Amino acid sequence: MSYSAGYGGWRRRPFNFSGNMPSIPLPPSGVTRIVSTVEHKGLDALIATRFARAPFVVVIDVSNNKVINVNFVQNSIATLPHGAGVALGQWLISIGADMVLATRLGPNVSMVLQHAGIKVKFVPPGTKLRDAIAGLGISI
Repeated sequence: MSYSAGYGGWRRRPFNFSGNMPSIPLPPSGVTRIVSTVEHKGLDALIATRFARAPFVVVIDVSNNKVINVNFVQNSIATLPHGAGVALGQWLISIGADMVLATRLGPNVSMVLQHAGIKVKFVPPGTKLRDAIAGLGISI
């Protein structure tokens, strides 16, 4: 529970910053974890223009410049009334993300990622996930 001041004094207000995102084990040593948000499942999905509000998060594990695992997760954080960027950033830290692929990021999630040392690679709007991964020199 969180509390907020409003007209009439303090009131209880339920708020869940986790958005009920799934727990994903950390990647094994030597595996790079790349995360992006997309509009639908599949490697041909476009990378979302609204990072934290996209319907799906894709978690890609890479070893020796080759994709070894791709996991699409429904983004329950997208429906939070506020704080979606920070909440998604915190979840990315918890799953061991090393890099984010995005068309743009809001200032709050940018700050969270920067402080956590998560690299950000920006791609132009309209970029397919498959093309963004290939642009990093990674084979699918």
